[in-house]
Amino acid sequence: MTAEVDSRALDSGDAFAAVLAEPGPVGLRGLAIAAAIAAGAYTPGQGSIDEAVAACITWDGITEKIEKLVINDSNGHGAGTTIEYQDGYYGADGEKIATATGRAIVVAAEPQMWQFHSGIAEFADGTFAVTGFLNAAAVMKSMTQILHLRGTSGRYEGKVGYMSMTVSDTTQRPPHYAVSIAVR
Repeated sequence: MTAEVDSRALDSGDAFAAVLAEPGPVGLRGLAIAAAIAAGAYTPGQGSIDEAVAACITWDGITEKIEKLVINDSNGHGAGTTIEYQDGYYGADGEKIATATGRAIVVAAEPQMWQFHSGIAEFADGTFAVTGFLNAAAVMKSMTQILHLRGTSGRYEGKVGYMSMTVSDTTQRPPHYAVSIAVR
């Protein structure tokens, strides 16, 4: 992977800026509820949802920034296109807290572009496998997307949960994303 970011990613902020933000209905508590259920730590209607949520590891206020991005498409940009990326996750204080390295595959381009993402997020105290499908049209409309997390090492080994991402700053080249994480 090279240190450059494909110009199509750099210029995507203009497209994001053309729409009103519609961040979606899933907040950090919703992610934590889903993580607790996925981990088998909570069954709806049984036990205390507040206790299940309190036992989750959660982060809010993370900014994801694209640091490297290569689109492999021979300028065809359709199904079968691959995207290799390295993103940084930054805390509210601006300090880098993790690096995410991964790959996306365009699985459908019409009528909307769907991408399957798989990668690893490396924090100082452990790693997550990050997987899931993203609807590129929804991302362009600043709508929240949800990815699955599976802890693979350190403090997170064996934990499961979810990560939400929404375009947060369209003025950046490439745009920045707001990320929230909940695992159990």
